[in-house]
Formats: sequence, C-alpha cells, structure tokens
Amino acid sequence: MVNVHMDRLTGAALLGGVRQRAWSLLITSAFAVLGAAGAAGTMFAEASDNAAFQAGRDAVPATARQTDAAVVRISAPVGRRSADHQAVLDALRRIPHLTDPDLTGESIGAELIAPTFWGSTASFGGKRERGRLFAVTSPAEELQGTARGTGGLWIPRPMAEALGAKAGDTITVAITVGTAGRTRSATVPVNGVYEVDAGGRLPAGPAWTLRAGDTPPDTEYQTLPSYLLVGDVATVERLALQLDDEIFWAAEAALVPGVTLAEAQHTANEIEYLRRGYAGGLEFGQDSPRSMRFASGISQITTNARATSAIVEQRIRPVEWAAIGVGLASVLAVALLSARRRDREIRHAVAVGIAPMRVGALWLLEHLLPAAIGVALGWVVAWQLVVRFGPPGVVSSSPLPAGSAAAVAGLAGVVTVAGVGAAAAARRVRPAPPVTVRRKLPWTTMLVLVALTAAAGLAGAGGPAGGVDLLVPLLVLVAAGAVAGWLPGLLARLPVSARPGVLWLARRRLGEAGAERRLAVLTMTAGLGMLLFALSAVHSSRVSADDRVAVAAGAEAVATFGASWEIDPTAVLVPPEPEPPQPPPQGPVPGVHTPPMPPGSTVVWRTDVETPFDSSQKDLLVVDPARFREVAAWGSGPDLAAARAALATLASKPADESGHPRAIAVGDPATDQIDSVRINLGFAVADLTIAARVPAFPGMQGRPMYVVANDPLLGGLGVDDPRLKPRTRQPNSLFTQVFLYATSAEHIQRVTAPVNAQPARIDGAPALRKEAVYVATARARGYQVAVAGYLALLAVLTLCVYAQRTATIRRPADLMLARVGLGAGRVSRARAVEFALLTLVALGAAVAGVAGLAALGGRLLDDQPGLLPRFAFQIPPAAVLITVGAAVVACVLAVLVSGGRSARAEEDAYRDD
Repeated sequence: MVNVHMDRLTGAALLGGVRQRAWSLLITSAFAVLGAAGAAGTMFAEASDNAAFQAGRDAVPATARQTDAAVVRISAPVGRRSADHQAVLDALRRIPHLTDPDLTGESIGAELIAPTFWGSTASFGGKRERGRLFAVTSPAEELQGTARGTGGLWIPRPMAEALGAKAGDTITVAITVGTAGRTRSATVPVNGVYEVDAGGRLPAGPAWTLRAGDTPPDTEYQTLPSYLLVGDVATVERLALQLDDEIFWAAEAALVPGVTLAEAQHTANEIEYLRRGYAGGLEFGQDSPRSMRFASGISQITTNARATSAIVEQRIRPVEWAAIGVGLASVLAVALLSARRRDREIRHAVAVGIAPMRVGALWLLEHLLPAAIGVALGWVVAWQLVVRFGPPGVVSSSPLPAGSAAAVAGLAGVVTVAGVGAAAAARRVRPAPPVTVRRKLPWTTMLVLVALTAAAGLAGAGGPAGGVDLLVPLLVLVAAGAVAGWLPGLLARLPVSARPGVLWLARRRLGEAGAERRLAVLTMTAGLGMLLFALSAVHSSRVSADDRVAVAAGAEAVATFGASWEIDPTAVLVPPEPEPPQPPPQGPVPGVHTPPMPPGSTVVWRTDVETPFDSSQKDLLVVDPARFREVAAWGSGPDLAAARAALATLASKPADESGHPRAIAVGDPATDQIDSVRINLGFAVADLTIAARVPAFPGMQGRPMYVVANDPLLGGLGVDDPRLKPRTRQPNSLFTQVFLYATSAEHIQRVTAPVNAQPARIDGAPALRKEAVYVATARARGYQVAVAGYLALLAVLTLCVYAQRTATIRRPADLMLARVGLGAGRVSRARAVEFALLTLVALGAAVAGVAGLAALGGRLLDDQPGLLPRFAFQIPPAAVLITVGAAVVACVLAVLVSGGRSARAEEDAYRDD
C-alpha cells in the first residue's frame, strides 16, 4: 500500500510542476533566466571568435603577400616534373576548407647556373624582350585579356607593344647560357596578351598580387620582377625541356569563404603538419633554388583572432558570471518562496512519515518539466540575443554545447530546489530539545562585511581584475539588497493616520512577511543593480575607448610630411644669410604665414623640448587653436571636454601681455604649482605661460606635453620658423616632421592632390579602432546589453513571485477587509502602494550600490590602465531611466498578478485546506 501511495506521489510530482497556473509560469521563467545565462556565454564566444576571424581576414590589404593572406603555397622538393607534385596536390585536397589546389611553376634556370650568364628572351619581327617562363593551371582564368587558342603562351602588353606582336602570332623563345652565347630556342604561338599591374611588370589581378616576390626576377635588373611568359602546365613544361630550362613547381590553395575560426584553426594545423612533413625530408640546402618554400597567413590570422576574442571575453566575463549567479539566485528565491507557500503541505508530508530526502526527490521530479521547458526557452532567448545583439559572427557549432551548458545550469537549479525542499522538510521533523537556545546568524552583517572586504581587496590589488574579483559587483549589490531588505520594516513604523485607509493598510503590510520581503528586496536589488551596472559598463567602456582613440590618434586621419612647405606652395623662402659680422634677423620673417588649409584640415607641428624642472623630454604641440578645435578628435569623455575648453581659452588669448606664448600643460605634474615654464627648443629658449592644465589631449603620445598657438611661438623663431621654405633640401633643425590633421582621408587628398605631395604615411583613428582592445570593447557591448535585459527580467520575476505569494496568503484578510467597510478599491490601492514602496527601496539600493562600485570600475573593466585618459566609470542618465523603467514594469506586473481572481476565488479563500 505504501509503494502504491509512493508511486502515485511520484506520478503526481512529474506533472505537478505544470499544474500550478501562475506559479508554474513563474517557475518556468526563473529557469528560463538561468538557462539563458548558462547558454549565452558559449554562443557569444563562438560569435566573437568568428567575427574576429572574419574581420582579420577582411583587413588583409589587397597588396598583401601570401605570407599575410588566407592562402597557402608550398613548393616541395619532390621532383622536377609536374607529375611528381601530384602527391602534394592530393595532400592539400585532403585538408578541409581549402579550395581545389592549383599547380604553378616558375623558371629557375638563371638561379641554378649563377653566376654564369643566363638570359631568357622572346623575339618577334627582329625585336627582342626579356621574359621568363611561368606556368599556371588555367591562364585564361587568371589573366586579364582575350584568349585565342591553346597550347601557347600569354605575353604582357608592354612586351607585346615593344615586339609588335598580337594574339595568334608566333614568337621565338630563346635561352642563352654563358659568355660564348650558347642558345637554344623554340617557337610558340601567342594565345593572348594580358594586362599588367600598376608596376608595369606582373600580371594584373589579385592572384598575382599575392605572388609578388615569388615570381622570377629579371635576368638583367634583378631588383625588378621579370616579364612573365605565362602558359598552362603542359605547354611550359614542354618548352622548358626544349630550352633546357628548369621549372620549380608549387601548389597553391586558398581558404574557402565563410569558414569559422575553429575550422580555420583546424586547417592551419593540418597545413603546419604537412609543412613539417616535407621540411623533415629536405633534399637540398636552404640556399638552393630547389629548397622547399612555404607561405601561408592562415595561422597568423587565426592567432590574431584568438587574441582579439580573448579580450572580448575578458570584457564580458564580469557580466556573464554575475548573470549566472543572479540566475541561480532567482531559482533559489523561487524555491524559498515556494517552501513558505507550501508550508502546510510539507508539514503534512512529514506527519505521514515521508522522509526529508524523499520530499526533496519529489520536489526535484516536480520541477524537472518546468525546468526543461524554461531552460529550452532560455536557450532560444540566448541564441536570439547573441544573433541579434552579439558580434557579427556566425553561430554554427556552439548551440549544442550551449544547450549542454544551459542544461547543466538548469540541473544545478533543480538540485537547488530539491535541496530547499529537503531542508524545509527536515526543519519540520521534531528535533531533540536543544541544550542551549539557538541564535539566528546575522546574515546581513556578514554579507556586508564580506562585500566590504572583497571591495577593499580589489581596490588595493594591482593588475587587471580576474577570477573571483569579477564577482565583486554582484556581491556588493547583494549586500546592499540585504541592508535594504530591512528598510520596509522601518517604514512600517512611521506614524500615519490611525484611521483605516490605504496608507494605514500599506504600512501594516510592510511590517509583515519579514523574511520573504527581505529576500524579494535583496533579489530585486541584485537584478536592478546588475542591469544598471551592465548599462553603465557599456557606456563607460565606449566613452573610454573613444577617448583613448582620440588621444592616441589625434584626428580621424593624420598624414606625416617632412615640412609644411610641401603642402604650401605659397610658403615664404628663408631669408638669405647676412654677410658677416651682421647677426641674423630677429622676429617674424615678413610674409610668413600658416599654410592655408581647406575646411576639415589643419597643420600641426611637434617636437621634443626640455624644462629645468626635470630631466625627462616632453612634447611640444604647435597648433592653430581655432582650426584644431574643429578638426581634432575629441571623444565624449570629461577629460577631453576639459581639453577642448582649454583650447578655446588659448584661441581667445594665444599670448600674454608680455608677448610670451600661453600654453596648455597636458599631464605634467612637474608644473602643477607653476604659472610659467621655460623650455629648451634646440638651441633656442622660450618662456611659456601656463593657461590651463588638463590630463589628456588629442595627439598625446604617452608623455607630458605642452600645447601652444602657432603664431606667437613660431614667429619668435625667426629664420628657424618651420613654416618657411628652405633654400636647400635640408630639413628644419627644430621641427623635422609636420602633421596634417584632417576629419577624413578624403580631406587629406584634397590638400595633397593639388600640390602633388606624397605623405610619408597616413595614420589615424580608423587604424586604431581595428586594434584588438578596441574591437573587444565594441564587440562586448551587444552581449552586455543582452545580459542586462534578462537581469531586468529577474527583477520583474522576483516581484511577481512575491506578489503572487503574498496575494495568496492575504486573500482571506483582503476579502474580510473589503466586506467590513474598507472596500475592495482601497485594498487594491494599498497593495499597489506596498509594491511601489518595495520597488522604490530596491531601486534606491541598486543605484546606491552601483554608485559605490564607481571607484572600482577601472579595476574591473579597464584592461589597459596605463593609457590616457584614465578609465572613468559613469552612470549615464539613460541607464538610470532604463533601470527605472524596468522597476516600473516590475511594479505594474506585480499589481496585476496579485489582483487576479478566479470565479471561485472568494469561496476558495475561506476554505481551510
């Protein structure tokens, strides 16, 4: 009989979790949050990996060689005939995710016989041009030109024009060896004339750009690539035998489009294994033209992608760990409230002899189905969040491991629920009389002390945060919630009118359900706090990244020149040197001027200076303040805003009353208490008046800097003014470089094109934004926002659970109060006031907790603490408004949940079951 009873309990438990109407929905929602938190990290990691790999692959320039591109080229010393290399082609075909390999071959006759003279030419109509044989699988597909026939050679257009040959003509290819002029020749038809690249030597096309440096050199001018006589493998091999040339064969393949990082890594590993296999059996020395050659950039691209994605994962790990912790906390909160809700059931189970472990097992079975449904929904939500808001990488292989991770998290939640059920039953088993009175542990005080200790340890530690450090935000917010959980009880003690009404009933209700109320406030504080922390982290990281790019780059585009007169055709010449013993002229040279620039660009001078206050060198940045303010990159943080305001001050007054240049001191602690500073500018000396002090400035290069206006300082240099055009090609001795700052690369082109100037290089913000640390910042935002979304769901869920629980317990009292004259409307309004006050307390504790974490924001989120500006954790108004919105939604839903009634609600409420 007992077994039958137990079997019925087991059968009822299997479906009991989905028969509790609103409570079943809340349980499923709690497991959905936990499942989403457990699954999102794995899928985000794959999306981040694949996005980083694709970005690295797309960033390979068109001029890259095979060592930098997603291709592989291997010249194995396996034989001199093309047929000998079939094994190499077959080996490449067995490597996954590579295109079908092609066989190419180049002439190495000159290299084999060096230093003996060796020449290869093509002749037609009595004219002769140098050119060497090169074989490809399909010339018509790789060359840009019109094919005419097969079995012949393609020649470059410059050669065809010099020879007067065209497609269909027959040319003579000859090889001459030695000073005696031993020559062998063969005739061959011209199958086509191909276009050449900008260099005028190699064929045009991306495949030939990759081969640059791997084609045979010209036999006379060996620093230049030779003209190539291109034919198919059979034709070139036949001609080489006739001419006594030797062809060095190579197999080429490319990574197929759309592969993932994991697939590319596997391909790179297989390629490396193949390379080692052929390198271990080298027949010739490394200096031999027949020695093995290998080129591939696949491994480097995957390595760079791994480094970038590792930084991305470091950025999102605090929020990810906190989300999983909060997800488990939500399941625990539901379990604890369920234990209170089912107290009579637990008492009955213990009374009829069901063991606590059996109760726990029944709870485990009861929650399996809701947990499975919730975890599945959470997996779907996490997948969609990553796909829609995560990195722009494909998610292909990670959904299954992510499902396993979500299942493990769900299983941990189910075990947690079972543990709560067993513990609740164990408490109802009549214990032995205690020897001493049991005292309650001060959990709130303990949590606060642990949080303070962890925060203090994190603040005093060095290096980037990691491991347990990343749980500090959640721990601090839980401690804040624990403290806030006592505030509603204190509010209940505030004096209100003794007359029964809305406030009177709300005050009484706030003083009830102490443990449940404190748990609800704690969980809501953690959820709302982590939502606010995640949104603030996203904002702060974005602002910090933008500001650091602005400081390091200076502007969106920066071109480097040797002197400003290169882009200023109206520059005044340096005055001729005076006859001795006359001194050189002093003061500004007549007619000297700052180079006139079109809108969107400005000229900036930079040089090294020294001050008498310390021995370290500093930068001197000479700018046109008004134009620089319009062109430079200013980010969006407070430090650069202060720098921009300081520049406006400098523009309004570039020199003091004595004519000394005014300067902005940037990051120089040596001049904090000094109003003026003397700088050594080469052999010249200049006195600067400090107009403002700022911690960072666009163009700063990691050391203190002074920013001055151009006219007061440069004009005082006289004939050493870098704006003057020298009478010789010698550079200015004080300013060896000048920079053109512009708002885009197009604005630099507008300056350089009319004067035909070529900058030494062009840098700027776009190149910096491609660095791993800044890519990581951008990629992590979507995931952080997504995680913040289901943290907000946790706060909503918690208050709804609490509302449903208290509404069930208070239903008889609410009905009685409504009947005795208080009215149903006042009871509902009192309930709304109660939930609003609880929400307000949790929201205030969440904001206070995140504000307390502001000092630790740099330690938690800044993985490059040495860069300027310093990382500043900010709580933007938009984040606060979103958090307030989540709190309002939670409060409204809680009121709606608690106010729902069935047709038999009043009858059931009075029944003592």
